[in-house]
Amino acid sequence: MGTDQARSWWDEYNDDILRARETGWGRYEPLLSRQMCELLADVDAAFATTGAATPGWPHPYKDGHAPDAAAYEKVTNPEKFLIVVARARAWTKVLLDRGWAREASQIDWALRPFDTGGADTVLEPAADGAVPLVLTTHTPVDNDHIVTVTVAAGDPAMRLASIPDCGCDACDRGSAELLRDMDRWVLSIVDGSLAVHLTTNRYSVRASFANEGGTVQNVAEPTSFTAAPWPPNWVSRPV
Repeated sequence: MGTDQARSWWDEYNDDILRARETGWGRYEPLLSRQMCELLADVDAAFATTGAATPGWPHPYKDGHAPDAAAYEKVTNPEKFLIVVARARAWTKVLLDRGWAREASQIDWALRPFDTGGADTVLEPAADGAVPLVLTTHTPVDNDHIVTVTVAAGDPAMRLASIPDCGCDACDRGSAELLRDMDRWVLSIVDGSLAVHLTTNRYSVRASFANEGGTVQNVAEPTSFTAAPWPPNWVSRPV
């Protein structure tokens, strides 16, 4: 298991904010709280077990050289993307072990994953106003597809991200970025720093690490919600 980073992404995130504050920038960017860092550290510890058979890999273009044209048509090692499934399992274990949610049997969809099928893990939080987390694992149906995990929230559930969003060699940024992206989306749901508005043809997502919006197709059911935190006595990040 593992990533190509010597330090956790959340420690580096907080360090970047502190450095920015020293120069007068980033005065209003909040640090990740101690409770959030402890939660992420617990996920990392669980990942040491769930990800034992899924080693990480470095960013192949970190030195600045660009991928060649053939890399856009090639997936050299599709099995490596099982690492995102291992991270999803680590999150599931920690959230259930902390008693913040129970596993539910099914979910209705507002905006379905890009890929059809898949195995849904639905975690239903106990806290008032908190929204469910859905982690949908899609296994490859042929040689042109890879393993992905869709992160979704709400009931009906709104698709937030597909990780990875592309498996070609040219788009590879290393395993650490994939794990960080999953962590940030799941943390936003659990933290309650998430607001979603979905109509029949447009969407808006505000989260603590990302704001997105635009036109959208194949909406099953419009939805709108502002999430509350899963844990008691928890202060959410602003959105």
